[in-house]
Amino acid sequence: MRNTLNYFYDQLAGIYSRNEIQSICFMVMQNLCGCTKAALFAADTLSLTEEQQSRLNSLMERLQKKEPIQYIIGHCHFFDINLEVNRNVLIPRPETEELVEWILKDNIQKEGSLFDICTGSGCIAITIKKYKPNFQVSALDLSEEAIATAKRNAEENECEIRFITDDILAPQNINEEKYDIIVSNPPYVMEKEKAQMEANVLEYEPAMALFVPNENPLVFYEAIGKFGLTHLNDGGKLYFEINEALGKETQELLEKQGYQEVTLKKDIFGKDRMIRALINR
Repeated sequence: MRNTLNYFYDQLAGIYSRNEIQSICFMVMQNLCGCTKAALFAADTLSLTEEQQSRLNSLMERLQKKEPIQYIIGHCHFFDINLEVNRNVLIPRPETEELVEWILKDNIQKEGSLFDICTGSGCIAITIKKYKPNFQVSALDLSEEAIATAKRNAEENECEIRFITDDILAPQNINEEKYDIIVSNPPYVMEKEKAQMEANVLEYEPAMALFVPNENPLVFYEAIGKFGLTHLNDGGKLYFEINEALGKETQELLEKQGYQEVTLKKDIFGKDRMIRALINR
């Protein structure tokens, strides 16, 4: 396996860090060989068939163009589930896993209802449904392609979820149903932050799921917060993943809208990345 790792280091040096290259190597080789990570670690050498070598060469060309490995192999892991990902949906991040973990620990009841807004791949909705099978879960996204991907992921993970295609900024297809939990990981990256972002994100991941105007970066939080005022049950909770630079502003917005106990939560790196708010009428 060491020779294989060295090959990846040589081919991807200057494009990714050594830790990223190691992770990519294992993902690629698992995909090519169909073996576990443990088996790869244990292998002294790896012999590829002619077909596998040809596929590896093709994969390497795409990696050298900074295409995300998750899009190349067509899937990723989130929590302990497998998800299809493609260029119509964002690749789920570790901070989103932290948000889901917070929701699960914060809501121990076995039954309830949850609405996931801007669902993308469906990672949040599907994970919640997996861990809370008696919950009624709905999910919304503006992108028809994203909804189609999320539906396939729900079917693959045997989760019954109601999907809605609509624009939360100007909703037309949402009924008056109320929920115990509303959660969203909406677009929150300001246009001016593009200069700080990696090419593999800018060139491949869907811009509509990432960016908001510099002059109104909380547009989705304002709309979803307003929606929650009429669509959350009394005592219901609103959860967001947020821009680390706008934690205080997001907190003040929700408090101004009338939410109580608005709580910022830091991720494992000490950054403000999540927020929870309660509604008590």
